[in-house]
Amino acid sequence: MRAVNYMRASTVEQTKKHSLDAQRTSTTTFIRQRGWTHTHEYLDAGLSAKSDSHRPALEQLLADAEQHHYDVIVVDKIDRFYRNLRGLLATLERLNKLGISFVSVKENLDFTTPWGKLSLTVLGMLAEIYIDNLSQETHKGLIARARKGLWNGSIPFGYCNGACATCTDPNGPGYCPYAGSSDRGNGVTLIAHPIESIAVQRAFAWYIAGDHSDGDIAERLNTEPLVLPNGSTIAFRTKGLPGRYLPGPLSKESVRETLQRRFYTGVVPYYGVDEQGHKRKRGNMEAVFPGQHPALVSAEDFERAQELRQQLSRRSRTVNREPRVYLLSGLLICDSCGRTMRAMTCGGRRYYRDLTRIDHTGVCDQPTLKAEEIEEQVIQLLRQFRLTPDWQVQLPAWFLTAEQYTELTTKKAEMEARWERARELYLEGVLTKVEFQTEQWHYNS
Repeated sequence: MRAVNYMRASTVEQTKKHSLDAQRTSTTTFIRQRGWTHTHEYLDAGLSAKSDSHRPALEQLLADAEQHHYDVIVVDKIDRFYRNLRGLLATLERLNKLGISFVSVKENLDFTTPWGKLSLTVLGMLAEIYIDNLSQETHKGLIARARKGLWNGSIPFGYCNGACATCTDPNGPGYCPYAGSSDRGNGVTLIAHPIESIAVQRAFAWYIAGDHSDGDIAERLNTEPLVLPNGSTIAFRTKGLPGRYLPGPLSKESVRETLQRRFYTGVVPYYGVDEQGHKRKRGNMEAVFPGQHPALVSAEDFERAQELRQQLSRRSRTVNREPRVYLLSGLLICDSCGRTMRAMTCGGRRYYRDLTRIDHTGVCDQPTLKAEEIEEQVIQLLRQFRLTPDWQVQLPAWFLTAEQYTELTTKKAEMEARWERARELYLEGVLTKVEFQTEQWHYNS
């Protein structure tokens, strides 16, 4: 028997506590005791087992099952594989059709036997009850924090926790003049960040004045630094997100987000989820609670900014506007800064402009291009191509290295396998129509 083992830790903390090492020891020992041949292991570290989560290793495991690369899957516990009953039963039924066996070490379960199937159903139901209960408890915890006037998620731009002596804020050490000094807060209640809060207040003031767009405000914040009490200057920048991206220049999108965030008025909006389980959008809050953090703008200024935005959104920029096609939007690359060039219309003419200049995130000397001229150049270039009958086979070799081609082929196989699984689950009633349409959109994209 060719055996593989699958391991998963649902959080980074579990990974650090050697959960994965324990699962590896348990499963490999079981395989060795059975006398099976251990051919491969699949690992999803720090990922959830909910039905809608994306687990690359699990998807590869199931894709390899389609190719009959192994005979049996060994896991440490059922909940390492799935915590959703429908997903668990659908996956195991699929494996059964492929002749793939499944074993859980801790539950001593082989689902191919009648008693194994019965035990599997009971354990799967318990796992689903657990994840549903966990979701409910998480909801309770989030709304309890909101009721107390505390924020949920990462600390919003404009604030910090005031723990200056042990500051870990992305805009702390090396940026904030108070980082490393005595604490200015208790580490629990948010206080105004001495630099970011000024950026928030300036953004609202300029927007309410009525002569600045989101992009104008971003450009002005990026080019007009803050003068500190000691006479030195410091540039405004986003907070970034630890582990994902570093602080950087403000863009029109970050300014737009700031100007629509009610949190800056000193309240804590709680959005919750709708009947379909989706997070409610801005303007459709479940509740609003008084916050423990200081307001950076007044409620009146915030409402005035929202009224201005609604008025601007209702304006028709052109009369009897005809649909415009931009063939190269997102495909042209700026030779100066390396960012993409996007479509824009000015005075009824079509243009392509560098994304750095559109977002107002920096300085780029790339001039705006007339769409007609650059599109004609590309068309003339394409007309020079002479494709051989096997051009589709040769195409990857023209642009990709051997490693890139292998990676592309692997991803294509994974995508096709995922799409096929989605079709099966939809026909079996496991996926809803909306979930199936989402998978279809990902596949076609």
